[in-house]
Amino acid sequence: MKKVFALLLASLLLTACATAGTKFDFSQARQIRVGMTEQEVVQLMGKPMSVTARGQNQVWVWSYAKAGAFSVDSKSVSVIFQDGRVVEAPSIPDSFK
Repeated sequence: MKKVFALLLASLLLTACATAGTKFDFSQARQIRVGMTEQEVVQLMGKPMSVTARGQNQVWVWSYAKAGAFSVDSKSVSVIFQDGRVVEAPSIPDSFK
């Protein structure tokens, strides 16, 4: 009976884990600079989770979430492009890991 319970508990914990989005590190996002091309940013960050229009600009968003049985880790960063070049890079505190 204990083995069955342990197996059920392990199965439950494994199914409770999930990830969504594009995995990235804030250290990568800190390298984005005004003037970079879309291609340079994609090479650095991977494909964005979403792209939206704001006036003449495009806002590219990278989001990543990982949920475990007892914890949730999520982060998001956005970059603003105009005419295919970064016009506003993210400002990320060093304390963000």
